[in-house]
Amino acid sequence: MKKLLLSVFLLAGLVFITTPDARAQLGVQGGLNIANFNDTDDSFDSRSGIMAGLTYDLGIPMSPITIQPGVFYAQKGAKYSGGDVETTAKLDYLEIPVVAKFAFILDNPMLTPHVYFGPYLGLNMNAEQEGTPDFEDEVKGTDFGVVVGAGADITKFNVGVRYSAGLTNAFEEGDGKNGVFSVVAGINF
Repeated sequence: MKKLLLSVFLLAGLVFITTPDARAQLGVQGGLNIANFNDTDDSFDSRSGIMAGLTYDLGIPMSPITIQPGVFYAQKGAKYSGGDVETTAKLDYLEIPVVAKFAFILDNPMLTPHVYFGPYLGLNMNAEQEGTPDFEDEVKGTDFGVVVGAGADITKFNVGVRYSAGLTNAFEEGDGKNGVFSVVAGINF
């Protein structure tokens, strides 16, 4: 997995270095996460959290496509209630997505709608659950998945929605993949 991520970053860097007129843009994004666990027999309720981080758009010359690596702090997890038990699994990740972003060119230069998709790697930074002292040992250290999203750049600001779907179980034993719907906003420099 590390080799795949390194390859993607090297490829993005190679595209940026070998194209002298490449567009590059740093951005800051933040927003609200609504997280849950998918592909499990247990019934969970969503957990709200935050996400915040940096993106870097690497433009491909004469193309509406950019490669956008990023790094985010993302709160995930879910609430469980069954019988007399009510608890919340709080999972915090350092999430590294690398997405291909396609911009729809309009006559209005101030508004540029876009869609994007690509893989992400999540590194677990913290795992807590009330009443489970060794909960960190039950959560895998990495999460791998895909992210899809849509939004718009409005001059130097951006807004959008995205969904990240975990492809691997979040836990060492048992089922449950991260699924997170996010509403994001940011600014590009």
